[in-house]
Amino acid sequence: MFEVAPLGCGGAVMMPKTVMLKNFKKRQSVVAFALALAAVPVAQSQPQPQPQRLSAWLKTQTLPADAYPLGTLWVTPEEKARQQAQHEALMQSLPSLVEQGVLTANAMQGLQRNLQALPPTGRVKLSNVEADWLEAYPRKDPMLQPGDGVSIPTRPLNLRVMAQDGAVCEIPHREGLQAKDYVRACLGGDDAAARYGDWAWLVQPDGRVQHVPLALWNAAAQDQPAPGAWLWVPDSGTRLSFEWQQRWADWLATQGVATRIDLSAFATPVASLSNAHASSPTRQVQPPPLVHNVLDLEGRYAQPKPSASNWGNVGLLQTPTARMQEAGYFGLSFHRTWPYQNSNVFFQPTDWMEAGFRYTDTSNRLYGPESFSGTLPYKDKSIDVKLRAWRESAWLPELAVGLRDVGGTGLYSSEYVVASKRTGRFDWSLGMGWGYLGARGNLSNPLSKVLGQRMDTRLQNGGAYGGEFSTSSWFRGNPALFGGVTYQTPWNVDVKVELDGNNYQHQPHNNNLPQSSPINWAMVYRPVKGLDVSMGLERGNTWSMGFTFYVDMAGLNVPKVTDPARPAVQVARPKAEPNWAATADTLAAHTLWDVKQIYRDQNTVVVEAHNSASVYAQERLDRAVAVLHQAAPAEVENFEMHHHKVGDVLAVEKVNRTAWVAQQTQPARTQEPVKPVEPVYVTEASKTRTPQLPEKALNYWAEPGLDLIQTLGGPDGYLYQLSGALGMGLELPWNVKANGTLRLRLMDNYERFTPGWSNLPQVRTHIAEYMTTSRVTLENLSISKTNRLGQNWYGAAYAGYFENMFGGVGGEVLYRQPGSRWAAGLDVNHVKQRNFAQDFGFRDYAINTGHLTGYWITPFEGVHTSLSVGQYLAGDRGATMSVQKVFANGSSISAYATKTNVPAAVFGEGSFDKGIAWMIPFDAFLTSSSRYSAGWSWKPLLRDGGAKVGRPVNLFADTVWLSPNVKAHSPAKPDNDSVAPDDRVEGYQRKR
Repeated sequence: MFEVAPLGCGGAVMMPKTVMLKNFKKRQSVVAFALALAAVPVAQSQPQPQPQRLSAWLKTQTLPADAYPLGTLWVTPEEKARQQAQHEALMQSLPSLVEQGVLTANAMQGLQRNLQALPPTGRVKLSNVEADWLEAYPRKDPMLQPGDGVSIPTRPLNLRVMAQDGAVCEIPHREGLQAKDYVRACLGGDDAAARYGDWAWLVQPDGRVQHVPLALWNAAAQDQPAPGAWLWVPDSGTRLSFEWQQRWADWLATQGVATRIDLSAFATPVASLSNAHASSPTRQVQPPPLVHNVLDLEGRYAQPKPSASNWGNVGLLQTPTARMQEAGYFGLSFHRTWPYQNSNVFFQPTDWMEAGFRYTDTSNRLYGPESFSGTLPYKDKSIDVKLRAWRESAWLPELAVGLRDVGGTGLYSSEYVVASKRTGRFDWSLGMGWGYLGARGNLSNPLSKVLGQRMDTRLQNGGAYGGEFSTSSWFRGNPALFGGVTYQTPWNVDVKVELDGNNYQHQPHNNNLPQSSPINWAMVYRPVKGLDVSMGLERGNTWSMGFTFYVDMAGLNVPKVTDPARPAVQVARPKAEPNWAATADTLAAHTLWDVKQIYRDQNTVVVEAHNSASVYAQERLDRAVAVLHQAAPAEVENFEMHHHKVGDVLAVEKVNRTAWVAQQTQPARTQEPVKPVEPVYVTEASKTRTPQLPEKALNYWAEPGLDLIQTLGGPDGYLYQLSGALGMGLELPWNVKANGTLRLRLMDNYERFTPGWSNLPQVRTHIAEYMTTSRVTLENLSISKTNRLGQNWYGAAYAGYFENMFGGVGGEVLYRQPGSRWAAGLDVNHVKQRNFAQDFGFRDYAINTGHLTGYWITPFEGVHTSLSVGQYLAGDRGATMSVQKVFANGSSISAYATKTNVPAAVFGEGSFDKGIAWMIPFDAFLTSSSRYSAGWSWKPLLRDGGAKVGRPVNLFADTVWLSPNVKAHSPAKPDNDSVAPDDRVEGYQRKR
């Protein structure tokens, strides 16, 4: 055993209790080093200890051959004080777990004894112990202070397994073995399956914690336990919460090499150990031999990844499974099985819901009369949704319930319940489908016994105009079973075999097809990340082929290699006053803020920033402070960023210079999470602040770009227009702003657009005329004024050409408290339809339109909602419900639906307005920072009902600095292989 002593003016700080420093090289159990920090005396008679970087200290050491840097302990008094509180909290929680029936009394006593044997160490995790690496990354290189300690142990030969009741088993390390091999050896026996659970916590000697699988159903590739690691294994069916298990694993991570404490110090109840270990609590258990299996049927090296079916959702070929993609998945797939070609767009907003839409072309059926659509094949539009009922566990399969072609024409409508269970590299599924999926109809409906005989008859779905949710047909009629298996080979190929529940004798449009066999099979190959290619044989007589392109929206992150290099952070401060005008320009270049003024008093610099809202607000703040720290003289201790919008300061970010520099130049001295600087909403006036910049003249800008407008799914096929665009803006006094956009049409095919019929005023279906009448158009030109009306009230007034189809006058009032999840706004507008040429003229149609809107930023998984009630452009009245999922990197997926007083017969095909949208910040996928986002929206059909006018001002968006989530988003973490160990995101830590 060793003890940790504080650093002083020099001398031995860590050594075996019974061995003097001069003899430490002879001792083989522990290598202990003295941190003799160079003394730089303030006065010659009173030498003082001098802080030193870990990298500098390491370069002074000569490590023996059996040194084990992976287990290095850096301890600090600050972290030890924090751990003391954690230790007491863990100890106090154990009796309450017994009272709740979560732990037995024996298990509590065992864990208490173990906790006593594992006191607070004060360990802070290190990224690396390579001196040169640490020098290259100063932010990871600790500054050793008086009172710190460093210890590098010898390389251990064993690791330890701890059961839920505190039993500890020591076992030799063997290269190539996984966690489950050691757990089986230590906790195995006749009742092994009932003894330990399907998951373990792997605590590596460097302090990294991973949640690793142990069973066939969750088998996956994983890091090997290193010598000296801990494996903490909760019981099978444990009632310990995930959070408490993680707390215990995190505590083990503070201890360093597992074998540094005598095994007899831990609880070792004989009943908890394997028979091999029961005869002697100190006897070592031998690990099993390493066995290589070419097919890897057990799935030891598998990386389970579901793939898309012909219909775009996760599944086999024609049938779905209960599996889901990771939250953030966005996939575009094309699949051809004659006579059908599916174009599918699917996404995973949460880990329990999959949704998407598709267009199905039928090659041997026309869209309509030749005079209407020519030779275009029939195109059906549909929406799907699948919900997870529960997750897979040791004995239960994953279960999901889904709806296919819901709210569409109903030609392919289906409902299903499906279960999936994995054994190693095989993933099995079995389900029951109604409608198209169960068209074989060879089973009686089990729901008839519960809900009555009405469930035996399936009604026509979709309604006369499509788009209706015909719930009266759901889960009705005779169902059929479907299912199959996927084998994920070790060679980047999946093999799929399924039993199809459809016999293809009840196809839409009487398009019945011969079926030689109900067994379908396919192979899916992944040549590169983001692409799946599949080929198979269906119906026993028809080849199929498909491509799926996919991306993780929540994981998008591109290094900003074309941004100006962030100023290097030095501890030393400038002595002279800077050129503040040059500093303002540098600040704007790094943050994309409009810096209107910089104020200075004795120890504070205030930056007045306009148009400063950004999805990565903390990243912008750090860049701003880096610039200011490089420029501001030494006496400046505080920086304040005042963020302006709607005519006032909405939020203030305050940064202490000394604390910020410490965060940027060395790792934190405790493992307490570092929270971002949260904005405050009260500004403090100061008469001593002196402006450093001259007053600016009028602020204006012009930004060129490209626009792509698309229309999908109509009788005209794919329609598009590619235009060059020039956005312009001018800021005038009294918070008045003018904005405009000129567009030059470069190429398009909207002359093919067929609007169809409409019983409503044509407020949107004149799109072909607006797209084709003029090559150069004035997209919008407006003037607006926004102001704070009161403490929580904001107002706007605007006039001009709002969008390409309407212009007029309007205003908005918003109530929003700083930091609140709720807000409410009212907009009122009088608009008139613009000329098709989009010049300065108007057509005859005019309307009053406006909405009362409530906003709610929910605390649930990044979900935002809004509800608008009011009058739309066609004079119809109703409500629009919108739901948006925002991921941690700022990307979002949203869906909306509008229902008005217009019946389906008047609205036309689709029955009501609905759509889906995606938004990705340019910051997430460009090599340069940007304040803008890329958006794409889809609606099944362009109709006139439920249409809102595009307003030049949106106060809810303009007051984003008041949002409780304004600092919640940050760039996605890069792949684990490209970052230091302590920056890696483990599976149990991933949050979307």
